[in-house]
Amino acid sequence: MSEDQRAIGREIFRKVVGRRSGARDPLMELTELVSSIETLSILGDTHGVVVTGISFDSRHVGPGDLFCAIAGEHYDGHLFIHDAVARGAVAVVVERFVPLPIVQVRVPPGSMRVQMAKLASRLYGNPSSRIPMVGITGTNGKTTTAFMLASIADAADHSSFVMGTLSGYRTTPESPVIQSSLHRAIEDHCDIAIMEVSSHALDQHRVDEIIYDIGIFTNLTQDHLDYHHTMEAYFMAKSRLFEAARCRIGIVNIDDPWGVRLIRDSLIAMETYSIDDAVDLHLGIDSSSFVLDGIPISLQIAGKHNVYNAMGAIKAAKRLGYSSEAIQKGLETFRGVPGRLERIDEGQPFKVFVDFAHTPVALEAALEAARVITPEGGRVIVVFGCGGDRDRRKRPLMGEVSESLADVTILTSDNPRSEDPTVIIQEILSGMTKRAMTVLGESSQVLVNPDRREAIEMALSMAKEGDVVVIAGKGHETHQTIGQKEIAFSDQEVSREILRRQRSSLQ
Repeated sequence: MSEDQRAIGREIFRKVVGRRSGARDPLMELTELVSSIETLSILGDTHGVVVTGISFDSRHVGPGDLFCAIAGEHYDGHLFIHDAVARGAVAVVVERFVPLPIVQVRVPPGSMRVQMAKLASRLYGNPSSRIPMVGITGTNGKTTTAFMLASIADAADHSSFVMGTLSGYRTTPESPVIQSSLHRAIEDHCDIAIMEVSSHALDQHRVDEIIYDIGIFTNLTQDHLDYHHTMEAYFMAKSRLFEAARCRIGIVNIDDPWGVRLIRDSLIAMETYSIDDAVDLHLGIDSSSFVLDGIPISLQIAGKHNVYNAMGAIKAAKRLGYSSEAIQKGLETFRGVPGRLERIDEGQPFKVFVDFAHTPVALEAALEAARVITPEGGRVIVVFGCGGDRDRRKRPLMGEVSESLADVTILTSDNPRSEDPTVIIQEILSGMTKRAMTVLGESSQVLVNPDRREAIEMALSMAKEGDVVVIAGKGHETHQTIGQKEIAFSDQEVSREILRRQRSSLQ
């Protein structure tokens, strides 16, 4: 171990020992708070103005808050300042003054999110400096890797704080939410903070003012090109996590070509992992086992992709000082996360899984895992769609993956949002060669039903003993977005309801 790596270890230890010493209630005079940011001018008297919170959404403003008016792509926060003041905002941060009797701090145009991150970090006492921080980025595997690491921490009797898609956020939240959440984690005596870090967050300065002790890169495959437009831009956004000012040490999957490039270009200390590092690898029907760095690992979840997730968690856990025993126990007792190849069992003679796979590579991993556990003579049946108002270029690719790995594909709606579900389905079909049918036939390999509930019922009704059904795309989500409406919908609950009804009809 190099002297630099020893220094990193000492810094992590310092945070664990001293994590409780700096936590304090958020309370700061406005004049002191804004001294940490770049301002152009201030309108109004700041004397005696005390800030107790920071908000960027006028609907969530509380008394004592400083409201940051973000001029976003769809909404301009300046238009909601009146509402924020009515809800108790004591001052506002703006890029242009508005005619309202409220203290206004004007910042350079286009810099609102940069300044907001500085304000949030300052108000909450720079919490990331007082707790070991792990950031995980990549297209697939972030959530599972995060919860694997949390399970290892739990096996060592450490309390972890995990922020990601299962924490109620669709992506990494804005900086005030992150900083206040970290502050509360310290108040709750958490020993480690583990964050999923999205490309949007890195690009939009949501994780500015955070220094990660460890950054994990899982992989990079096509997604979010509606935002980034090119894979190069997507990669550059992800790579910002591994800048010297943001991360102390990186852990990188070098079986991914973008990971190889990340290693080549990075200026920080890096550690790598590869499937070739897994000695005695065995992929079973419901489990996997391997040896990594001399530690025998037994996973109670299937899939080669989960071996990769575990390897990233193991490398991070070792860097954090967790023992081999804690790593073994944490991964052996890990049973997966909701919506990631989550088993749905109502006593039916076939297997059903719900998975969050919404990219070509994630769908490929889920279907390959399903194929491994499908007995001879059994079929892999998949139900999926693609989200509306998102990367359209991945739709035919997902159709191609499904056609190559599933015996039966049922195309349906995901979250169509403002798009016509039938148009989305046609774009998926453009990547497939077989003819889609709207009615069920014995020889049909591709079926279409835009109604997701009906599509799931089609799959479960056709499944026989030995088959494996994968319901992909939404995973842990509990709502379906159709137009401007959020409709309650859970793949798990719908599947269970249908399976129970089928079982009752046979009794």
